[in-house]
Amino acid sequence: MKLLGYWRSSAAYRVRIAFNLKGLDAKLESVHLVKEGGEQHLPKYAALNPQELVPT
Repeated sequence: MKLLGYWRSSAAYRVRIAFNLKGLDAKLESVHLVKEGGEQHLPKYAALNPQELVPT
């Protein structure tokens, strides 16, 4: 399983806590929310999450 998020995102932090409590392993992939106007707005990320929100 792969988790796309930002290290300062409180939502992504809560998802990591939930994964840990459930004993699930997830590969963390960083999505920078500021660089290049926000990597979550790039077409590559929008294809994964049309709302362009993190985490995914």
